[in-house]
Amino acid sequence: MMTMHRQPLRAVLYKARLILADGASYEEVLKNLDIPAWYLHELEQGHIRHPNPDLLALIFQSYGLNYQQVAALQRSEDLTTALFELTISDNLRLAANHHQAMDWPDSAAFAAKHGIIQPEPAMLNSYADILRCLRLRNNDAIHTASLRYDVSPMVYWQMEAAQIPVTAQILALLAEQLRVESLQPLLAATDLPAAVDRQLRE
Repeated sequence: MMTMHRQPLRAVLYKARLILADGASYEEVLKNLDIPAWYLHELEQGHIRHPNPDLLALIFQSYGLNYQQVAALQRSEDLTTALFELTISDNLRLAANHHQAMDWPDSAAFAAKHGIIQPEPAMLNSYADILRCLRLRNNDAIHTASLRYDVSPMVYWQMEAAQIPVTAQILALLAEQLRVESLQPLLAATDLPAAVDRQLRE
């Protein structure tokens, strides 16, 4: 038999902001995420019936929570007490201040399932593939890569996951990193990691 939720999601989000984020504003909670403040406000009001699961996961992480913890909070009889117990847990760290520790979804797998930016016709790779390949080659975290390109971690991840176009500014930085005038040969490379390695060695 399924366990009934005593606490609605909106209540968990509202009290998490008050208790875990010490009453921070919507903007402060989402400061390192490319999520508009109104989205969290509407979630707290219960106006979004089917929240985007990826955005929801990022919001949970901004409070240092995961889906399992939120589900447990929804089953709690006393939400305030349950949240205060979390604040004294040695394991709780607010992910908003520790983005380098966030467990970002695999961008290649996400792009394969949900990708919306398609490679150019007759090209084997996309700009997202080049971004991902260079990041993995450097063994960088999403947070580190986002700092290099001066964008938020969420914006960087969305580009690497082919959810939004790679900006012209970042394409220019990519070409500079790889010391090429054009990225076209890499878009057409049959073995992209080897092509990136070769270019970096040269």
